Amino acid sequence: MNLAQVLRTAPDAPSAFQSARQRSAELYADILAVAPGGDGRVDIEAVQSRPSILRRTAALLSEALPPGTDRLVCAAPDGIAVTTALALHTGLPFATVTGAGDDARLTGEAHAGEHAVVVVPLVGTAQDAPQDAASVVRGALSAGMRVSHVLSVLDTSSGSGDRSVADVLQERYEVRFHALFPALPTFSAFSTTDQKEVDPR
Repeated sequence: MNLAQVLRTAPDAPSAFQSARQRSAELYADILAVAPGGDGRVDIEAVQSRPSILRRTAALLSEALPPGTDRLVCAAPDGIAVTTALALHTGLPFATVTGAGDDARLTGEAHAGEHAVVVVPLVGTAQDAPQDAASVVRGALSAGMRVSHVLSVLDTSSGSGDRSVADVLQERYEVRFHALFPALPTFSAFSTTDQKEVDPR
């Protein structure tokens, strides 16, 4: 196969030349470049305003979707950009949740019994997150949906001193949590030499 054929058949041209780890590390570096996390906070709006970042984020998130997913669910307006990108990449429809806590309500088309995956771009501590993952899960469950996973781009909850988001979701709802990246950079996230290829998730 020649180069022209490779480029025509690759859904994402860089994937024809880079390993999954390299693509993941490059995306992480780009996210931190547009939304520095030096003070522990990330400007998720800046991340979601870059089409090239959204496209690559959707590709990585799609790899974490469990088989049999019927619908995506996100908080409105916080998660609409990332969830739209993921919906376009996968062809899955999505619904939104407005409000928080006991006031969380699902809007848009959704059906009881559907297998839903919640998408939350940024997960932080309860004090920092206006629309936390638990509120979106609660809104989907109250509409009769089955929620198995919460997917996030950035997780700032680790190392906060509080229980992790993963623990809370598992204990309260038996829902698994997966984030592409921690919000703060680590050396290993950028090192792609002299290491075995590993799954970026």
